[in-house]
Amino acid sequence: MKEKQNYFTRRSFLKSGVLLTAGISAGRMYPFNATVTNRRQISSDEDALYAAFSNPPATAKPFVRWWWNGDKLTSAEIVRELDVMREAGIGGVEINPIAFPGGDDLGIPSMPWLSDEWIGMVKVALQAAEERGIICDIIVGSGWPFGAEILEGDDRSQLITLASQKIQGPGKVKIDLAKIKESAKPRIGSPWKGMDIDIYELCIAPVKMDKVVKPKWLKIDTGRSEIEIDAPAGEHILYTLVKVTGFQAVINGAPGAAGPVLNHYSKSATEKFLNRMSDKLFPQLSGLKGFRAMFCDSMELEGANWCPDYLEEFQRRRGYDLKPYLPYVLYKVGHMGHIDRTGDITQLSGKAQEEVSRVRYDFFTTCMQIITDRFLITYTQWCNRHGFKSRMQPYGNEFHPLEASLNIDIPECETWMWRNTVNDRSVRDFVNSPGYTNINKFVASATALAGKKIVSCEESTNTDLVFNMTLEQLKVNGDQSNLSGVNHSILHGFNYSPPETPFPGWIRYGMFLNDRNTWWPYFRQWAAYKTRLSVVLQESSPFADVALLHPLADMWTIHGPQRDPFPGLHYPAYQYKVWEGIHKNGNSCDYTSENIIRQSSVENGCLTYGKRAYGTLILMEVESMEPATARMIAKFVAGGGKLIFIAKEPYKSPGLKNFKSRDKEVAAAFSALKKAYPQRIFTVEAPEGKGENIVEWFGKVQRQCGIKPYMQIDNPTKAVSQIRTQSAGRDVFFLSNASSDEAYKLKVAFPDSKGKPWRWDAETGERYPLTTLADGQLEIDLQPSESQLIVFDTNIFPVTLQARLPEPAETAGLELHDWTLRLEHIDGSEKTISIPAPFDLASDEATVAFAGRLYYEKQLPASVADYNWLDLGRVHGVSEVYIDGVKIGNRWYGRHRYRLPRDSGGKQLQIKVTTTVGNYLKSSPKNEIGQRWTRGQKFAPVGIAGPIKVK
Repeated sequence: MKEKQNYFTRRSFLKSGVLLTAGISAGRMYPFNATVTNRRQISSDEDALYAAFSNPPATAKPFVRWWWNGDKLTSAEIVRELDVMREAGIGGVEINPIAFPGGDDLGIPSMPWLSDEWIGMVKVALQAAEERGIICDIIVGSGWPFGAEILEGDDRSQLITLASQKIQGPGKVKIDLAKIKESAKPRIGSPWKGMDIDIYELCIAPVKMDKVVKPKWLKIDTGRSEIEIDAPAGEHILYTLVKVTGFQAVINGAPGAAGPVLNHYSKSATEKFLNRMSDKLFPQLSGLKGFRAMFCDSMELEGANWCPDYLEEFQRRRGYDLKPYLPYVLYKVGHMGHIDRTGDITQLSGKAQEEVSRVRYDFFTTCMQIITDRFLITYTQWCNRHGFKSRMQPYGNEFHPLEASLNIDIPECETWMWRNTVNDRSVRDFVNSPGYTNINKFVASATALAGKKIVSCEESTNTDLVFNMTLEQLKVNGDQSNLSGVNHSILHGFNYSPPETPFPGWIRYGMFLNDRNTWWPYFRQWAAYKTRLSVVLQESSPFADVALLHPLADMWTIHGPQRDPFPGLHYPAYQYKVWEGIHKNGNSCDYTSENIIRQSSVENGCLTYGKRAYGTLILMEVESMEPATARMIAKFVAGGGKLIFIAKEPYKSPGLKNFKSRDKEVAAAFSALKKAYPQRIFTVEAPEGKGENIVEWFGKVQRQCGIKPYMQIDNPTKAVSQIRTQSAGRDVFFLSNASSDEAYKLKVAFPDSKGKPWRWDAETGERYPLTTLADGQLEIDLQPSESQLIVFDTNIFPVTLQARLPEPAETAGLELHDWTLRLEHIDGSEKTISIPAPFDLASDEATVAFAGRLYYEKQLPASVADYNWLDLGRVHGVSEVYIDGVKIGNRWYGRHRYRLPRDSGGKQLQIKVTTTVGNYLKSSPKNEIGQRWTRGQKFAPVGIAGPIKVK
């Protein structure tokens, strides 16, 4: 079946969508029966933050990753898609050339990266974007990580890995070097076919070792495929150190920017790669506004750990020779750089285990320092030299999860759209499976510490619910991004796809953002909400009263760095839940690091770094710490600060050199501190397991340690979290309910906030005062998937409010039965059925494949005159309600409740519901693109599940 052409016309888009400047969606309901009259122009001098909230700039609008699929480009389609995005409320694009995802390419040839034709298309995009007020970023190269066909030799990524086996002596042992090379080949997801595998060294080491024994290095002819060695008496481990160069291919690289990955440990290789783009492209941009930022995507370096001068750099930075420890420190490399623990290795115990673990820490931190100096800093300097900002996702095995972001102008993290299965349906459970990744809080904290403005996020990365993601899920996922510290969304993403391609078009990844999506006419309502929320968060300063130190040194010493944002392990198991417990109990925190602590000062009882000040420092099972860090913490406590140990306390230092004396310094510092200031130092039990009780746990910590929350919540819950920002003396609070099913009524006090609370409605741009209870508390009613922006202000603004309507009782009301249901399918077909009550269409074989518009119709009984509200119950999709053909509103998330006009009795009711398209594509076995993305999904719920009531 064919897709119905022009299913959503430009006229219907403009009719159904909501212009940001227009403010109010027809379906928006105030908690008051209110006429809000403060729509006057607010001068920037009078109220700068509200002026920005009322009329946000393009910099606050959501951006999209604009995949130029296969670089199969035409100037007309580039301009058309920019028009589509502008009308939808998108404020910026990240031009992202990427490999063609498959499907009918319409015979359009690919334009190689940096070719004259490709540069011409970039110029078209820049010119058209500038004319439309759209901001442009561009990825450097294509795909990820950086790389290209032109890279050769040591300019390509390198790693030292190993193969190991037991041998028995005395006697001759034959070694098959070709087989060893094959076994040592890294098992990665994107191997480069032209990798070079060389035998670096062979050595013999003990099978067991309780004190370090230097390995016996063998002199061999590494050019032979098979060798013979003399094995000494007894059983031993034969280690073969293997150097692999050019082992990784760019993931999804477009023509001209595919090939082997760059050696990020080489400054000269980095500069050569970057200068190729700046030399070729930038001179052609004369007269154009150009780009805001250059982008660097995921740093998935698959375990790269080497450069030609690594041993010399290690000696210089650590002060000792690494080579005697190499066979004990290195490991086989598995997927995404994770440690492959297969094979025979020396079993370490006692002093040997401690010494090697300390060297391993030094090895990993040296890797981080080299890549920071030679790639991160070089990259930002290159961007700035050409007048652009650097934007980057600076995390992975080779990066400090917090400190790497300090070197980037616009650090970026990522929030994912996961899939959960409930009652055999593919859904999202944001309460138990939040969308933000573990790296978000690191990146946001670093941005605040560095005093930077923008925390960027690759938002709603979607490989699980492609074609079935709803606008409600997009909202809650984005709200969770904001709770983790994000203030700007880069949606993942918008596929370059000509409209004449067979449905659903060219799909590289993502949430199916384009004008062929059924819910696209309503996308602008989400964009308006997101833009207003973003501008408030961008133009105010995030608040934190607690600093949280992770046990990174211990984790790296014992297990090695983890591949963020998807680590192989959490250390401890609840590691990334602690910040959630802090925020859900009415405090806020930043992550910190030892370097940050050492560079801090103590002012007014707070650990102060730049403009950040923390009265409480929590050490999360930290055992290893540099002596200088311990000394600064001692100053902090002596100056009035509060120190909390979770389960453990520091007693040693990381790294090898002079560790015995440094261990004593750390232990002595904390021993003396506890004796001198017992009233300011607390030890608390660790949370249970993986942090299942994290909300209750931190509430107990607050009481035990005297931590005063700035937001006192009567009944903290797992589903509701909050953040606090400040602007010009005002406190701003953002609260969000992650549950799509449950509402929460909270009584909240704000003891530190001055002025009166106002609700700033991010959907409409309006504000109105909130009424406090007799005891000064606010009663906050958070409906499913709802969020609220509450601003305390000492100013008074003109607002006219009528009497408040009572909320309808959940169980009260009259249920409406006997409906006519018209199904207008996206394939052009239509049918009408009679149903006694609404139901999930995915539960019936006759309707499970539906995608499009549903029309539920009936005549309202005369008794409706006794009710104020129409409640649709649970709705899976976007709803619109018409009475006698007159639209009374639409809802795209949360409770689908509508205020009934007073004369509704006896009139014709029509409820239109727009669904997702995933079930249709899952039911279309001949649709290759649709099947690729929906094969692993269950059917998603569709339509009104009800019950529909008047209340």
